[in-house]
Amino acid sequence: MKILRIVFLLIAILSLSSTSGAEIIFFDEISLKGEPVMLKAVTKGKIFTKGGEIVEFAVDGKSIGRALSGGDGAAFKEFRAEKTGLHKVSVVSGKDKDSGFLLSLKKGAEIVFIDIEGSMFAPMSGKPAKDSREIIKAIAKRFPVVYLQAGILDIRTLKKLLKENEFTEAPLLPWREGNVFEEADKKGLKIKFVIGGKTVIESAKEFKPKAFSFNEVEGAEEVRDWEEIGKKMRLVIK
Repeated sequence: MKILRIVFLLIAILSLSSTSGAEIIFFDEISLKGEPVMLKAVTKGKIFTKGGEIVEFAVDGKSIGRALSGGDGAAFKEFRAEKTGLHKVSVVSGKDKDSGFLLSLKKGAEIVFIDIEGSMFAPMSGKPAKDSREIIKAIAKRFPVVYLQAGILDIRTLKKLLKENEFTEAPLLPWREGNVFEEADKKGLKIKFVIGGKTVIESAKEFKPKAFSFNEVEGAEEVRDWEEIGKKMRLVIK
C-alpha cells in the first residue's frame, strides 16, 4: 500500500509541475431534489487563492448567475435541482474554467461510495485496476456512485486521473475523516456499499453498509479483484 501511495505522489508531482498560472476549481456536490445546495468554486493565482474574482456558474449548459470570490478565493451560488440525476456544472472566471458534477437524489436513495486511491488503481503502476472501469460502469447503472478523495492526491489531480482513464462520470467528494458519510446520512440518503481502504471503511461502520476491500479489514468482505466484487453484487457486465 505504501508503494501505491508513492506512485500516486509521483503522479501528483508531475501533474502539478505541468500546471502554471491562474486557475479555478469547482467542487462536486450531492443534493436532494428540490432542496437548495451551495455550489462552490475557488479562484487561485499562480500559488495562492485569489479573491475578488467574478465567477459564472452554469448547470447543464445554462447559466445560473455570477458570484464574487471572497478573500479565501471561494465563490458560492445557490441552486435547486428540480430533476434527479447527474448534472454537469461548469464555472468560468476570466479565461479560466473548470467543470464537475452535482448529483441530485431523492431522500432514501442508496449510494455506492468508492475510495479512489484505496481501490481503483493497480499497485506500482498508477493504472486502473483490472476490470475496475467495467465493474464501476455496471454499478452506476444500478446505484448512484460517488468517488472519494481519501489519500494523498488533491481533487484536481484525481479529476484528471478519472477523466484520462475514462472512468464512469460521478461526483468526487473529499472523505474528510468520514464526515462525507455523516452528511449523506443527515440528508436521508442510504450508504449501501463502500469499496476502499481500511480507514474509509471503518469510518462508515456506524451506517452499516456492505463493504468490500482488497485487504483484510474488520467489518468488510475481503476480495481478490473487481471481478469478484461484480459477482458478489450480482452485476451483469456488457
